[in-house]
Amino acid sequence: MVEEKLLVRLGGAVADVLNELVKRGYFATKSEAIRAGILRLGENFGLFKSSMYYWRELGEEIKRTGKKMTHEEVVEALKRLEQEA
Repeated sequence: MVEEKLLVRLGGAVADVLNELVKRGYFATKSEAIRAGILRLGENFGLFKSSMYYWRELGEEIKRTGKKMTHEEVVEALKRLEQEA
């Protein structure tokens, strides 16, 4: 994992929204909010899939098969879904 430090200057509506997100408690810090926003962009552009994607897909597979899965089967199904992505 590459870690980068980045200085970003924000003003106007962008700074206002960022401050409000933290003020309302949606995020603990501005950095956390910015990271979440970048991941959401990555998801929107098909560069990243959130863990919720995999859990939804797993839920659909369980509905289709109608069977209960062991822990090992859940892990294998998640690995398979990740490889298909």
